[in-house]
Amino acid sequence: MAAVGAIAALAGTLVVSVDTAGATNAPPAYTSAIPDTAPRLPAAAPHWTALAAKRFWTAQRMAEAKPLPDARPRTAGKAAHPTLQGLVKPPVTGGLNAQDLREVPMDATPTGTAGPTDTPTDTSTPDPSATATDTPTAAPTDTSSASPSTSPSASDSASPTASPSPSPTSTGGTGPVSSYFGGLPMVGRMYMQTSSGSYFCTASVINSPHHNIVLTAGHCMDGRAGGGSLAFVPEWTAANPQPYGIFPVATDSEGRSRVWIDPRYYDRGHVQGASWDMAFAQVGARSDGKQVQDVVGGNNLATGRGYAFPSIRLVGYPGTATQPLTCDNNTTQYTPTDGTPGSYLQIACNGFASGTSGSPFLENFDPTTGTGDVVGSIGGWDTGGPTDDVSYSSSYGSDVQNLYKAAVAGTAPARPNVLPGASTLTHATLVTSGSFTPSPSPDPDKGDLIVCWSDGELTLYRGGGNGRFDKEIRLVAANTTWTKAVSITGGDFTGTDTYDLLVRWSDGSLTLFPDVDARGLHSQITLVKPGTLWQHEVAMTAGRYTTDDHWPDDLIVRWSDGETTLYKNINSTGLHSEVRLNPANSTWTHATSLTSADLAGTNESDLVVRWSDGELTLYPDINQYGFHGEVRLRAPSTLWTHATLTASGNFTSTDTRPNDYLVRWSDGQLSMYQDSGNSLGTEAVLATASGSSLPYYRR
Repeated sequence: MAAVGAIAALAGTLVVSVDTAGATNAPPAYTSAIPDTAPRLPAAAPHWTALAAKRFWTAQRMAEAKPLPDARPRTAGKAAHPTLQGLVKPPVTGGLNAQDLREVPMDATPTGTAGPTDTPTDTSTPDPSATATDTPTAAPTDTSSASPSTSPSASDSASPTASPSPSPTSTGGTGPVSSYFGGLPMVGRMYMQTSSGSYFCTASVINSPHHNIVLTAGHCMDGRAGGGSLAFVPEWTAANPQPYGIFPVATDSEGRSRVWIDPRYYDRGHVQGASWDMAFAQVGARSDGKQVQDVVGGNNLATGRGYAFPSIRLVGYPGTATQPLTCDNNTTQYTPTDGTPGSYLQIACNGFASGTSGSPFLENFDPTTGTGDVVGSIGGWDTGGPTDDVSYSSSYGSDVQNLYKAAVAGTAPARPNVLPGASTLTHATLVTSGSFTPSPSPDPDKGDLIVCWSDGELTLYRGGGNGRFDKEIRLVAANTTWTKAVSITGGDFTGTDTYDLLVRWSDGSLTLFPDVDARGLHSQITLVKPGTLWQHEVAMTAGRYTTDDHWPDDLIVRWSDGETTLYKNINSTGLHSEVRLNPANSTWTHATSLTSADLAGTNESDLVVRWSDGELTLYPDINQYGFHGEVRLRAPSTLWTHATLTASGNFTSTDTRPNDYLVRWSDGQLSMYQDSGNSLGTEAVLATASGSSLPYYRR
């Protein structure tokens, strides 16, 4: 607002005294604010190691595994396979009376398979020219394979000899003749166990600095990345099921597989997100400590080469065949006419039925080494092709390259969002952010979101990185007590490195809930007794506004008369020193929302204000000495008067600062402006309002 720049930085003591009391001399304002029953916690995940995978994925179980059913029905011409009901579990879409603990869909994890813990995953940014440095200490050699003595052993060198050229074998159809053959060492089956049985897709090894990355289709993994049963078996055949051993897909401390899928594929689904139908998985070492690329070699990932290739080698594992299938043909560009967005690589090859999803498109294939450049993989447009004689691949461009880089660097994989839809979000009355619950290792902790709903439910959404939230935990069920919460903010007032929740109630009391986490609310401390003064609080936000400690334990309050006050170093004994940042004035009565963030990048808190006329203003590095300038992030606009709830946190994987600005709009749409600074960052829409009069992108 125009008058804001004229604010004088006045320091002094607030004239009105505040009636404060610690927990020892005043009862809580609301004795029922903490529920009797704590949220349910997930069971501890078993270790998924190479030994565990080898014990579980026996030769018999691998032979009995079925090709993963297609995500949507195939038309005539595709090899028929029974439909598996309930294989892909949809993410919970939310609602105020949903289950206490909602997690990303998780498939059945094998039981009784615990083995020695693998070496921790290397999550440092790799040097592309580096050699593998994360190979565990060698363990006893894998000798469980039922391989004949003439087959390669599990301890063979990293460059096995390619299988002899295939002899033509008719597979029917009208496309070029495909052939069954002995296989390629760097192409194999990706096995998965679900509640309905054992299944597989095709996957291939991609050259990477840590020698541990495989590529498959996104639709093979999007409903299975939550489980811990995934394993890659190079060059599987029925006669020799594990010629090079088995490589478990790495898991985090909650047992979720380390699989990287573009978040747009999760959000838009198999049809509208078909352009991103690919997935990279990080596999653990074999039981003797060797990485997959060191054992079987790998192919180069090639992006940005277009659609038309004169010669592509396609290799995959169809249906119940006892060997892989291969075919050579050219590719062309195909653009669907059924409303599916994007264009795709198209190749005509007979017999590539269910099970071949993820099959690599190999350009510059060298039959001597069995290697080439991967320019695509079966997946995209009708999950890889509606018939088994023509297959499709998403176009490999910068999005694929970025996804590969994320997998190599070990950044937190995106997970399906558990946020409710926009229609449900219109019932959110209050939001705040903070570090309330740790992320599963090896991923770094990210900011979490707490939402108070109109029916009194209090919900924690755990930050999963990549600007997403991967777990929903109901802290408090619907009740009348929490409908009386007027303002909430998160900060570390008790100095325990776990955020606390500060609540102002309708009776004017102020309550501190220390160390809120996935187990719920634990205790409550009345900092301010019920009374008339705090009933005049309009907005408050906690942050690190003073330099005498490193805790976000300072509180800025905007009062009904426009005065703005800074309370320094709040703790469990109450409010202490206070500073008047500006006296009562008409300008600040128009400050609608206050949000603490670090947009200036100084590791100190900044104040972001949304004004009643839609202007958005940044006040960098506020401290006990007042304001130090202002930056207009948005000029006044009718659009931004609809930004009703705001928060800021470290929700993305790009840095550790709380500079991702979150807005819940009046129509329920949820936008995140990632990596904001002196201007708003890139907008990501986390929940879309349908039929809204407001635009989709809201800058």
